[in-house]
Amino acid sequence: MSGVSSTQIRAVVAAEVVSSVGSSMTVVALPWFVLATTGSATKLGLVLGIGSIPFVTLPLPAGSLIARIGARQAMVIADAARLPLLAAIPALYSLDALSFPLLVVLASLTSVFLAAYMPAQRLVLAEMVGDEERVVARVNAYLDGAQTAAPLVGPALAGVLIAALGASNVLYVDAATFGLAALAVASFVPRRKPRAEVEERGLLTGARYVLRSRLLVVLCVTMLAMEFFFTLWMTTLPVFVYSDHDQNARIAGVFYAAMGAGALLGMPVVSGVVRRFGALHVAAGGLVLASIPKFLVAVPLPAAGVAAVLVFQGFFGPLTGAPIFTVITTHTPAALRNLVLPAAFGLMFLTGPLGPIAAGPLINAVGTRVVFVIAATGCLVGSAPFAIYVARSRRLGDSVALASDAAWPSVPE
Repeated sequence: MSGVSSTQIRAVVAAEVVSSVGSSMTVVALPWFVLATTGSATKLGLVLGIGSIPFVTLPLPAGSLIARIGARQAMVIADAARLPLLAAIPALYSLDALSFPLLVVLASLTSVFLAAYMPAQRLVLAEMVGDEERVVARVNAYLDGAQTAAPLVGPALAGVLIAALGASNVLYVDAATFGLAALAVASFVPRRKPRAEVEERGLLTGARYVLRSRLLVVLCVTMLAMEFFFTLWMTTLPVFVYSDHDQNARIAGVFYAAMGAGALLGMPVVSGVVRRFGALHVAAGGLVLASIPKFLVAVPLPAAGVAAVLVFQGFFGPLTGAPIFTVITTHTPAALRNLVLPAAFGLMFLTGPLGPIAAGPLINAVGTRVVFVIAATGCLVGSAPFAIYVARSRRLGDSVALASDAAWPSVPE
């Protein structure tokens, strides 16, 4: 990588670190805010579930937008727009003007811009580093590390600030981080002219391309199952801390920070294991192994034991996310990535909002520990289609070509 591209990569990763630290504070502060003001796990699930619907329904039009204005511009606009939307939540609450429906609307609007930001971020990195699998995997690991290691700092800080200032005020800090991230990308990542051939293609081109690949179809089936149960598990975690650990925000911060610590341990491993086994096999194995710590959280343990299990959980973040995005990136022609990657986002994460919505009724019916077991079992079963497909197709580990996808036909408009 050239010196210029290295500077650009550092700017994108630095922007993600700043934004992720703030966002990881909100991962604690927003659920805590909802639980403290409503006392309802069901309402928490509705905020997280309905609020995430735009993220899984808008990637297709977001991909078309990214193709027209460019990935860098999409990132800047998305970060700048989320600043006032998130800041509005504590501002309206302080004025006693924040109703529950309005809170859901603000969370949803924030998710609208996240739908454009996430694929744009991966596309910016792909533009910088090219197609070589090990390089793409390493850079994606940096990004995943920034996203998942930020909780090492953010939640712990959030726990202290919630105790000192209240959960609502922590949201101001996250809003400010979006502004800083937008400035970093705008200042150090140059504009690139959108690809003319991508602009001329139809809105559904990316989805049709994904559906023509057996590999990506199987991956999407696995991710659809796992995303539901993963978001169910993640929504249950703050309720578990709130109900089983004396509503202690500091313990919540430690638990989320433990996952960040695990991510830091996993990030340096990615490049080596991808080089040794290939991105496909690492992704398949990582998805299966990531289910194990989800079971262990259900075991009655002291807070220190739960934190140790969550370190294990966080370790698999870079070992699943980075190889998955590497597979999609390196096996998609550069001319179509602006459309294929957002389409893959939308298809893989379509079930995400259903997990939080289901969490409240399930927790009320059977309790948090049983829900952890249900979610872990679902993740394990959901990982099977992709793992079996990769195991049966050994040549898929070859970085040169995919047996089922080497000769993908061009996609009609």
